Amino acid sequence: MSTQAWSREELVRAEALARGLSSAAPVFAVRAPGRVNLIGEHTDYSGLPVLPIAIDRSTVAVVSARSDRAIQLANADPAYPARSFALAPEIPPYPPGDWANYVKAAVQGVLTHFSARGIPIDRFLGATFVIDGRVPAAAGLSSSAALTVASALGLMAVNGLELSPREAAAMVARSEWYVGTMAGGMDQAVSLMARQDHAVLIEFNPLRATEVPMPAGAAVVVADSLEVADKSGRVREEYNRRVVECSLAARILGRAFGIDGATILGDIVNQLGNWRADDIVQTLTAIIPERFTGGIAQAAEFLEIPEPELRSALLGEGAARSTLDESRPLECLRRARHVLSETERVHRAVKALSEGRLDEMGGLMDESHRSLRDDFEVSTERLDRMVECARRAGAYGARLTGAGFGGCMIALADAAKSPAILAALERDYYATLAPDAAARALHATMRAGPGASLIRLR
Repeated sequence: MSTQAWSREELVRAEALARGLSSAAPVFAVRAPGRVNLIGEHTDYSGLPVLPIAIDRSTVAVVSARSDRAIQLANADPAYPARSFALAPEIPPYPPGDWANYVKAAVQGVLTHFSARGIPIDRFLGATFVIDGRVPAAAGLSSSAALTVASALGLMAVNGLELSPREAAAMVARSEWYVGTMAGGMDQAVSLMARQDHAVLIEFNPLRATEVPMPAGAAVVVADSLEVADKSGRVREEYNRRVVECSLAARILGRAFGIDGATILGDIVNQLGNWRADDIVQTLTAIIPERFTGGIAQAAEFLEIPEPELRSALLGEGAARSTLDESRPLECLRRARHVLSETERVHRAVKALSEGRLDEMGGLMDESHRSLRDDFEVSTERLDRMVECARRAGAYGARLTGAGFGGCMIALADAAKSPAILAALERDYYATLAPDAAARALHATMRAGPGASLIRLR
């Protein structure tokens, strides 16, 4: 197994982690990168495209097989306590927010996937994991997907199982619903399928990836707002609310266009073929109120279907059921306008990036941020300040990246201008927060890196 995708620093980390394993069994190491999304935000769970890159921050996990059916977890960061659980057909989660739920999600995903292929769960070996995550947590850079990808690949390795990157990405994406966030598949796909110095156009249903070369001389500046964007915590309900609003818009449009079974906006786009965002939004505007102030009950009446049926379809059932504050209106029109216009921007961005038109790409990123701020309502005052700071310092364009509600900003610039952008962020943003804010926050120029990789250490 090649170490080509591994940096020297990652190999040193893996060797250090492996020294904590006393097992005589083979020891494997996995690196799984985080990601930053150039454009295509909040589109993946609607089955619509995204354009991310893998970054040079990764989670490294070393793993060895056990003779029992236990999963033992240790983390290099003492803030994350050791955990242990048993392999089982249905693994109960820890309380919400526990870091090990992402490992449980990966393990549950592997067991479910391969048991459906005829491998009994009692044939699986347990494993000991030692994990070192260097993707900043709750910053919108997909530390959670890096952890689930590394955990899934590690468990498969000790059990002699393999999947293609595309199959593994689809499996791990499904598994993350275990933690209660109704996310799409972008993060896992880019973590597994990225290539050095390339962005990746990721499309869904079926999952596919197209490499897009990053232009020479282009710099990607990423900066953490220091606002926590934790999708396993307080942000989860806001994130899931937007999934529900988009799904409801799709059901209404499906009825308007005669598309049976439409549940996501990607169903509408794929069936219409030659479409324009403005045309679809005009159709939606003509048939629904500006917002559903009566929540799901009003939407069910509009769709002429039983409320319990719609509620179950949108929120799920049992332990996996999502919660929704229905004292607030459902904003289907504005959410659909963002997702559809963002999808058009993704396709234009692929062409602009491929042809080296960085000014056009920057303009699309600016449009994306305005749409995320105004129609999707996931920006914050801090993120808006950072975006404006980067633009003033010479960036082609800038936007929030990730789920929003905090997390990171991304800016596109000439490489020669990235030091000035970083200096401006330190002076005009971080210095206004606290004397040590710049020292605590990730703010760096990043290159597009390779996807996940597995090696055998001994």
